[in-house]
Amino acid sequence: MAVKPIPEGQRSITPYLAINDAAKAIEFYKQAFGAKEMFRLDAPGGRVGHAEPRIGDSSLMLGDPCDMEGGLTASQKLSGAGVGLHLYVEDCDKVYAQALAAGGIQLHPLTDQFYGDRSGTLKDPFGNIWFVSTHKEDLTPDEIRARAAKMFGGSQAAS
Repeated sequence: MAVKPIPEGQRSITPYLAINDAAKAIEFYKQAFGAKEMFRLDAPGGRVGHAEPRIGDSSLMLGDPCDMEGGLTASQKLSGAGVGLHLYVEDCDKVYAQALAAGGIQLHPLTDQFYGDRSGTLKDPFGNIWFVSTHKEDLTPDEIRARAAKMFGGSQAAS
């Protein structure tokens, strides 16, 4: 069976939030909006590396801010971007090149990621961060955690 360019349960565009103390934010979204936690990948130091709460028929992606140069900054800070937009497309190479040609600034080149997507990051002329991706491989949460552990040199807690 062919892998869909947009993974099952996702939409073409999904907000990605950097939040200081993301675990507390997830609990708030559960209480305030009835969110259901669909996936979580914990990071070293008790941080949330990546989580996907679903509210109604839509998902958010979020995590604690990371130290990656040019990455997302928590909204609580005055500089940087607190929100990134994750755009799934059929051909990320084409769309990424198109965005750069239109004036986008490359932050991270397109790369085949451990979680099954091909993805690159750019900043638009207005300061917004975009993750442009094509889903290439269907993986279970356990397979993603195992690949993350191998890549980052440690074990990932199951959630």
